[in-house]
Amino acid sequence: MGSLGHEESPSSIKNETADPSSQSKYMDRNRHPLTVLSQNQANTSQHNGAPEVSIIMPTKDRAVLVKRATDSVLNQSFEDWELIILDDSSVQNKKKIAELRTDSRIRFLSRPSNSSVALARTIGVDNALGKFSTFLDSDDYYSPKRLEKHLQVWSGTKGRLGLSWDVCIESNGDSKLMNQPFRPGIVARPRVARQLFLGNFIHASAGFTRTEYARGIDFSWNILSDWLLFMRLGEKFDGYFINEPLTFRDLGAEDRVANQFALRFFYTQSLSLRRRLLRSNPKVYFLPWVARDLSRVINKVKGRVRA
Repeated sequence: MGSLGHEESPSSIKNETADPSSQSKYMDRNRHPLTVLSQNQANTSQHNGAPEVSIIMPTKDRAVLVKRATDSVLNQSFEDWELIILDDSSVQNKKKIAELRTDSRIRFLSRPSNSSVALARTIGVDNALGKFSTFLDSDDYYSPKRLEKHLQVWSGTKGRLGLSWDVCIESNGDSKLMNQPFRPGIVARPRVARQLFLGNFIHASAGFTRTEYARGIDFSWNILSDWLLFMRLGEKFDGYFINEPLTFRDLGAEDRVANQFALRFFYTQSLSLRRRLLRSNPKVYFLPWVARDLSRVINKVKGRVRA
């Protein structure tokens, strides 16, 4: 998969499922607490009107990485943004991260203790002041022109655009690009959703959308929240692929969830997500589901023949 929600601590995701009846930890997006704005009015009072872009960063005990991520935002060529940090760190690390607020455009929102990155992102979106929203995992960072490039797309593209994304470079000693199935430019709906159903190719920090569109989608119930959000957007809207490396993902962080859990766990989560999407929108996802199953059967047969 692309992003595996790697900001989350193990205790926050062990019982996460796609079953709506077990969502008490995440809460319905219409019921989770949205009082954090009143708690943070002092942090937003210096804004002269709403920013154009809200950047949402959940984190937990990653002061050094948060500084790198924050610096990449401060270095953006486009300056009309807000950075929302949802910190679930220990007291000591929380103080270090709070000291990174060196700019009035950076504000902190509360999140429940040991809550998932999916819920943190939802709280961030629901409290975002910007016209557009984008994620930034705390072990990722942006190219200086990332926001500028995306806003150029949104201002110059006709049609019903709902999602833009860029190339993410993954690094762990060696660097590699996340594979992309589309050519640069507009991708008509629901092609992005169908292709994402087969496998995630948009890293969490590489996507970009209108805040109002993200608010209309419940992506809080699955660990793979970014993948879920991008698929839902791809059902309703056209997408736009920016064929430039504007996002960077650090695979070396030892506390990434992907480093702590078996691939079987993520397979179970992705299967639950796919089944629920198939039930909710068979018109979009039935053919990709069949293609995925057929591909698995073919691969099994090939494996037996080689053996």
